[in-house]
Amino acid sequence: MSPIIENFKNSVNILLLVSTLVATETFAAAFTVPGWYNSSGTDSGIATMLRGKGFHIFVMCDSIAMYSSIIAAAALIWAQFGHVTLLLDALNLAVSFLGVALFMMSMTFTAGLFLAVSKLRWLSTAVFMMGITFLATLSVILIPLFTPATPSNRIYRYISYYPFYLVVLANGN
Repeated sequence: MSPIIENFKNSVNILLLVSTLVATETFAAAFTVPGWYNSSGTDSGIATMLRGKGFHIFVMCDSIAMYSSIIAAAALIWAQFGHVTLLLDALNLAVSFLGVALFMMSMTFTAGLFLAVSKLRWLSTAVFMMGITFLATLSVILIPLFTPATPSNRIYRYISYYPFYLVVLANGN
């Protein structure tokens, strides 16, 4: 087997592990919802924050993260069995869905933490602002994954390169 194919197979294995971890965490989040569940009455077993908009965001983001990570894992499992073309196609598909899953998992975390501290206005505002800042940074890192690896337009290459470079520089690496 050529070294290039071996590198792709290693990438597939790493991404399969990550997508499985994301699916595991989002599954767990679905059953440990913020505010927990009503324990008595006609609403027994129903989430206590069911009617809140923040809870709706939490549920939608968690669901999208779960399904995206499952699609990524399924594509990566197919990549294990196939021809080189199938491997590359599955890898491209999985990276996109895994990017969506990571972004949505981050939004789920922000929404859940926001709900947990929502009674304290300054803390919920701080959590919300940190979440927005992090998600913007994550977007800068993930957007190049959804674009062609070698765009032909030179201006486009600079636009996609420098924001990522600035994030790396800001982190001191």
